[in-house]
Amino acid sequence: MSFFRKLNMDPIAWSLRRIYCPVKKSDLVLELGSGSNPFFRSNVLCDAFAEDTPHRHFEKLIHDRPTVLAFAEDLPFKDDSFDFVIACHVLEHSEDPAKFLSEIQRVAKAGYIEVPDAFVERLTTYSVHRLEITDRDNGLLIRKKKGIIEDVEVSELFRHKAWEVFNGFFSKKPFHFHVRYYWNKDKGGIKYRIVNPEYKFDWDLRPLEGVVLKPSLKQNIKKIILLAIRKFLSQNRRNEKINLPSLMKCKACGHEKLLKEEDGLICGNCRNKYKINGHIVNTIL
Repeated sequence: MSFFRKLNMDPIAWSLRRIYCPVKKSDLVLELGSGSNPFFRSNVLCDAFAEDTPHRHFEKLIHDRPTVLAFAEDLPFKDDSFDFVIACHVLEHSEDPAKFLSEIQRVAKAGYIEVPDAFVERLTTYSVHRLEITDRDNGLLIRKKKGIIEDVEVSELFRHKAWEVFNGFFSKKPFHFHVRYYWNKDKGGIKYRIVNPEYKFDWDLRPLEGVVLKPSLKQNIKKIILLAIRKFLSQNRRNEKINLPSLMKCKACGHEKLLKEEDGLICGNCRNKYKINGHIVNTIL
């Protein structure tokens, strides 16, 4: 990444960030909001949606390794189950960022958070994002949006005069318009401040449901290349042997022993059941 950035080739460097993960080969890595393009190094995937959804531009969920359906604010994993957690373009969707950040620090010892910067969010106004996030003083500064469009006048001016120019500039300089934040419990965990913690969301997300853009030939070729690279770089043999129930706890009662049944898992205490479909465990009650 550094090499290509020095050559002023930021788009290539940006693509390579998914290869980099500061962990040991033996570390167990969880990825939240893994969606249609999980990091190669992730061992366990977690997403809130099995179906195609506007939150990931209607792309299909990749579940080529152990996968759990759950929301990040209520994770079905034991404390410190993972050495590292990746949360790439998922925090900005959260209705409860404090709970989100508390949960990922509960289940993992360190991690990586990536979000679009608040500057980009203010201008482009993503309709499925609830938060504006930027980096300040080696931490995260979070603001709950008070509507899909936080500043109507700024948004209208931007789209009228600068959208086409900015879109090209954004793709050429992605590092400038994203927040990339690494944290570690041994170094104090996630440092963050919510500007308006008392605010309660009184607006609903309005995603463009049913609007599916047909991928271009270039995008389809890119997907095929990513699939091949993912198979080559992922810890496939290790992932197949992961005992997922041993990492999990019951979401209903917190009991830390889930038993295997023919079609899923059952809590050894409250007998709550979780369905399994292939690699996917559904814990959304």
